[in-house]
Amino acid sequence: MWYCSNSQQVKLAPSACSRQCPAHLSGCQHTQIREMITERHNLACRMILKAISKTGSLGSCIVSKDIGSNERMTMQNLQISETAESRIVPKWLLPPRFPDKDRFTSKRPDFVLVTPSAAKTQKQQTNVGGWVLQSGRGQLRETGSTSAAPPATSRATNPRQHRPKDLSKTRRDIHLVEIKYCEDTRPQNQLNATKEQHKDLCNILQGASVTLHIILLGVGGTIYNTHTLKPFKELGLDSQRVKKLASKLHVHSVNYAAKLVHTRRALSST
Repeated sequence: MWYCSNSQQVKLAPSACSRQCPAHLSGCQHTQIREMITERHNLACRMILKAISKTGSLGSCIVSKDIGSNERMTMQNLQISETAESRIVPKWLLPPRFPDKDRFTSKRPDFVLVTPSAAKTQKQQTNVGGWVLQSGRGQLRETGSTSAAPPATSRATNPRQHRPKDLSKTRRDIHLVEIKYCEDTRPQNQLNATKEQHKDLCNILQGASVTLHIILLGVGGTIYNTHTLKPFKELGLDSQRVKKLASKLHVHSVNYAAKLVHTRRALSST
């Protein structure tokens, strides 16, 4: 696989490096490359959402997803709850007078889950590595708690009790999930950019707490302990499913890195 360090060994100019390095290809404006980068991201999102949907009844807690068309999800055999038909954040999670035009134009997370508020969450605790906003606090803060994952809901005892829309704003926890590709050796840049991207949305969402789960994947296939595996566990995946999903995502990322480099070379030679 080609990386910037290879260009130094063979004394290529920076412009030549940027045409070959998977990390720099993210900035390529060629339509075919942009479409491939988008589909790489959406495929990874659908793999993650599929894994989360299989954990308990968290699938019924998904209230929105922006990870490609329904046709694409069907191709991956991804069954989504009727609560997650929308690609934008539901109106009932926002202040009453929040303009509809802003809801459609604001930056959307890849998917949003709403779960019943846990007792520990109400005491201003959240998952390891999560970023939580308590209602009315007005700022995000990093937490170091070891509380459990978002609670799996059970609709067997009371079919309507745990429907996301039926939870009052003081009894619901909101989980925003954002998946990003980053430079393998410099994930912090993308991490900081993603926090900034969703800062305003986190400030206006109405719930007992708002947690932003950022999942990072290296463009060359890197899987991070802190930025990939921990968020999976925070979202309810057990160790076996975490390992299985991480392996699939690694292969997916490596394959797409090769495809992107080969496609860019082919385009350069035409």
